[in-house]
Amino acid sequence: MRHGTLIGMFSRKTPLSLLLIIAFLVGCSESQSPEASSETPQNPSVKQASNDTAATPKATSQAKTTTRGSDITFEVEERDFGTIWDHESVTTTYPFTNTGSQTLVITRMKAGCGCTTPVADKTVIQPGEQGVITVTFDPRGKAKKQDKKLTIYTNSPVNPEKSVWIRSIVKPFVEVDSKFLSLDEMKMGEKKEREGKREKEEKKEKRGALKGLGKPGQSFTAPSVPVPPASPLLFRLHISPNRPWGAFHSQVLINGVGKMPDGSDTNHTLTMFANGKTFGKLRASNHIISIGTLEPGEAYNKQIKIFRADGEPFEILNTSVTQPTVAGMNAVAIPEIDGSYSLIVSGTLSQTHRGPLNAQIVVQTDVEGEEVLSFRAAGVVPNRK
Repeated sequence: MRHGTLIGMFSRKTPLSLLLIIAFLVGCSESQSPEASSETPQNPSVKQASNDTAATPKATSQAKTTTRGSDITFEVEERDFGTIWDHESVTTTYPFTNTGSQTLVITRMKAGCGCTTPVADKTVIQPGEQGVITVTFDPRGKAKKQDKKLTIYTNSPVNPEKSVWIRSIVKPFVEVDSKFLSLDEMKMGEKKEREGKREKEEKKEKRGALKGLGKPGQSFTAPSVPVPPASPLLFRLHISPNRPWGAFHSQVLINGVGKMPDGSDTNHTLTMFANGKTFGKLRASNHIISIGTLEPGEAYNKQIKIFRADGEPFEILNTSVTQPTVAGMNAVAIPEIDGSYSLIVSGTLSQTHRGPLNAQIVVQTDVEGEEVLSFRAAGVVPNRK
């Protein structure tokens, strides 16, 4: 069987309208990475690793109440789902016993990533008593071999930190040549069109819908294009000519229905990303003011150029910093001899700041239709220990 395919191929011209070719199928890919299994994934909605279904559970020795103080002993420390689809979660359990002579207390559990969610049926376990930790793994956005670690913290003097593992090989239900749709450089108010080519391959029944997210996504409309039976889904992506000046970033959700190996329908949502930039009479050397990587307490001073492509004079009337994540960020526009402006962002970080620093720099001009320009300022202070 084949699995779903999502393909979009575009020319390098600036688009107002794009063709997106999408097909939802089922089955295994004909080409796989060396790490991937050739096994066809089961239906993830019913697949659950357990002592009977886990491919290669790593068993511990039989639990006996021998340890002075509290202690935790798992029946298995590793579950392997084998090959699974990427669009539905899978769940497994880790039974355990307090093999100590005193009360065991689970103080917390830490998953290796947000895709893994653990739940314990009890956190206070008496000597000889059993408990179960249920773990759910969400493979959306993952691919190939996945090994996820779960650390359990207890009051055990012997094993205060105990780890178990969940393993799988994640296969995409829908494949795409690239999740990034490059819209390149666009001109305000200009209408252009870009054509796509359909993939020549027999397809199963499918249906779908496309939606742009966020404020830039409001510029998207995506009517479907009629295609012959057994052809990929086809959307024509329109971008409004009234889109704002500046960088263009939006998530694009493609919702569809495909066939599982047992013939049942399954829903799938694929997230793609559309990126581009829109110029008018005014242009900028960069739509993002990159502050870079800084140290706590460090000063920064970064600039870009704003100019008119036709060389005509213009004025910047005001600049402001909005939504800053750090205090003390300033923005100023300085006129240059050649008629351009240097937009300078500066400031000094506090000694305590860690993590990202972001802000929107808003520039007001006297150019009709381009009275408000917006730039993103971005940097980071690494959280080093």
